[in-house]
Amino acid sequence: MKNTLFTTAVLALAIASAGCTERKVKGPNASPPTDNNTPPVAEAGADLTASAGSLVTLTGAGSDVDGSIAGYNWSQASGPSVTLDTDANGTASFTAPATDETITLTFELRVNDDGGATSPADTVTVTVLPALNKFFGTAIEDAGDYNQLTTYFSQITPGNAGKWGSVEAERDIMEWTALDTAHTFAGDNDLRFKFHTLFWGQQQPGWLEGLSSEEQRAEIEEWIAAVAERYPSPDMIDVVNEPLHAPPAYKEALGGDGETGWDWLITAFELARAHFPDSRLILNDYNILNLEDATEDYLALVELLHSRALIDGVGVQAHFLEQSLGADVEANLDTLASAGLPIYISELDINFADDARHANKLRELFRVFWEHPAVAGVTHWGYRQGHMWRSEAWLLASDGSERAGLQWLNCYLGEAENCDLLVPEYVPAGWSGTENLLTLEAELYDEGRGVLATGNAVAHTDVGDWILFERVEFRESWDSFSVNYAKGAGNTGSLSVRLDSLDSANALRVELPPTNGWDDYLTVAADWAPIAGSHDVYIRFNDVSGVGNIDWLRFGVAGAEPVANLVSNGDFEQGADGWSAGWAGGALSTSADKSQTGNRSLLASGFGGGAYALYDLTGGVEAGGSYPVSLWVNLSAADRVTVTRKLACAGQSDSYSWLTDNADIPADTWTELTATLEIPAACEPTEVLVYLENTTSGTDVYIDNVQVTAPVSGEETGDGNLINDGGFEGSAVAGNWSAWWSGGTVLALSNERAQAGSQSLKVSERVENSMPSYDLTAAVVPGTIYDVSVWVQHSGPDAAPVTLTHKLACEGADDTYVGIASAEAMAANSWTELTGTIEVPGDCTVNELRAYFEGIPAEVEALYIDEFSVTPQ
Repeated sequence: MKNTLFTTAVLALAIASAGCTERKVKGPNASPPTDNNTPPVAEAGADLTASAGSLVTLTGAGSDVDGSIAGYNWSQASGPSVTLDTDANGTASFTAPATDETITLTFELRVNDDGGATSPADTVTVTVLPALNKFFGTAIEDAGDYNQLTTYFSQITPGNAGKWGSVEAERDIMEWTALDTAHTFAGDNDLRFKFHTLFWGQQQPGWLEGLSSEEQRAEIEEWIAAVAERYPSPDMIDVVNEPLHAPPAYKEALGGDGETGWDWLITAFELARAHFPDSRLILNDYNILNLEDATEDYLALVELLHSRALIDGVGVQAHFLEQSLGADVEANLDTLASAGLPIYISELDINFADDARHANKLRELFRVFWEHPAVAGVTHWGYRQGHMWRSEAWLLASDGSERAGLQWLNCYLGEAENCDLLVPEYVPAGWSGTENLLTLEAELYDEGRGVLATGNAVAHTDVGDWILFERVEFRESWDSFSVNYAKGAGNTGSLSVRLDSLDSANALRVELPPTNGWDDYLTVAADWAPIAGSHDVYIRFNDVSGVGNIDWLRFGVAGAEPVANLVSNGDFEQGADGWSAGWAGGALSTSADKSQTGNRSLLASGFGGGAYALYDLTGGVEAGGSYPVSLWVNLSAADRVTVTRKLACAGQSDSYSWLTDNADIPADTWTELTATLEIPAACEPTEVLVYLENTTSGTDVYIDNVQVTAPVSGEETGDGNLINDGGFEGSAVAGNWSAWWSGGTVLALSNERAQAGSQSLKVSERVENSMPSYDLTAAVVPGTIYDVSVWVQHSGPDAAPVTLTHKLACEGADDTYVGIASAEAMAANSWTELTGTIEVPGDCTVNELRAYFEGIPAEVEALYIDEFSVTPQ
């Protein structure tokens, strides 16, 4: 029978007691059996698990093909005796007996029909676990985590300090400081302490890689002995972390796969048992509670260790459960509990930016965990805003206020009344697109069953599984549906689009034949009957196991293509994953207080000056690419914002360059910053970071609608001009322009004067050392000579000198500054052409090439630039 677990509150199956007085309950219509009477069938229900001391109330049932059920008869077949209370409806209840170890009770149910016949017995097994003293704990990372920890938590886990790579990054040099702090704090405050972790395939010392298996084994012995000497008996130890997903590279030193397929795992636990006989030894892994198959695979490892008396608890990380149904999580907990070991929810976080959505999901899942008889404790993976592994999972705001989810937790754990009143109603934000299209990234579905969001796709899509997008706003112009997916060998499956209910008829069905592999994505399109209005969209998977890995789904006008933004969540509606606080410290989180588009923005606060709000573009850009950059900022006080890029090229020194700089951003106003990110053709990018800086400490910066879009090259102008929009007829100044070395100077498109067309570039409000410049670094090719032409006009009042110069920085050589062209006495208010050349040596690896204007007297109020071209000879 399927194993089902229940809590003290509601345990719904019928149980009777062994050794207690047998009770027969008959209805008023019972009668002697007749010759042709078919015996009834008893249904004792599913097996279950309860905790010692809990009230178990269960309901039996029966059926009879030629009559009705007249009575129920329970008896206990095995296990410690209990006393049952029964009624005429087949329910029975008892108090689970006290026990220090897992015990099993077996009961039999027989039913009588109105003809006097009795059914064969049906059995139900009840597993009783020892009563658990549950804890609610947190992971800790830095000094600030300790300040309010004891207000909310009774257990701590150092998140990184106990990992081997953190302690012994350099061979034989042990860094225990952070771990000592946590261990001492736990002891001083009577908190349960868990060591995390002895063995893991990540964050292990890099120097292990070059050792032989014998040397690695010796180092393993030294490592575990050193931990045991310093911390002889931690309450709990994550012995091995993520064995299913990240086995250690040195597993051969522990015995490799061996006869069991997991000999290395067994050896790791044997070593831990020998060194920590008084600690509770735990296995820990993620993506276990999401899927039934993953739970079964993990249970096999637990039983392998349990059969050898090597494991004392089952750790399950609770990352990535935001889209899972509580009922599915509970069913998988039931499966794990069949091992008879306590379960530890080791790394809970609910990564939703919307406070109401966060609180509702936290309530749903935490109740499942806390009320489950096999769960011994729950550890939340951090709790402070801006100091979380997952940015939107915080409980305590940076200003010290409690998030709604934390308020509910405090109430619930305190067993107070009306706790649900603290949880705001969640109204889904919905999904909307442009007039031309809407792209639904599959992994961002609102709810689903049977699937797994992995990175940028949804996997494990088997027949009957589904995902849901709530409140999709359709447009009447959309006449096409497409899906981007990958599928290995196997039979063709399909997906169905259903509106407003999973049980609705298909609005569309699309077949998904195999592609060339599970990582080879193709797009399939189909006609869509246009509709308008808001609808819940269910995507159901049909026909086969492994329908496909789904990247995205799209409704729109046939042939419409989206703008390819390299910033995966630049609108911050789904959180701030991918962003980091940078080197200035402080906190990053999404905020509903202000937004330029949508409902949320990114808030950078509490930074101490320097770089903040950093985004890593390393995997998204290519050599020779020129990427338009746009973002909007809103400041709590008038201040300055500089957008900077760090570029690391293989075999070259790292370089840092301002993309754009604005020293006069007003307070409480959305201001757009535009730039161009240039990747030199000779660069093999190994790191590309974009970040903000030069804002005064204490200023709150809201950021929204960040875009780094598909590359644009000078060749796309049609004439080979390396100057993007050299005629200045666009809607914004190209990002390659900057007021070099001067933040005060303003560069803007102007229709006041133009040499050709209707606009030029106006340089005004110039300050000392102002050098309006254009960055050509990524566009030029070594060994090439470029012709330069530009028209210039200044406002006077008198004739003035104007010089155009280029700076060239070659790898390993001194920087050079060479004049391109100059006019010693350029007349005011008259267009003058400057012409010259730029030569890039063949042996130069270009780190920087910049053309800039200089030598202009301070009394010249404005400079106008137009028809600027740099073309190869």
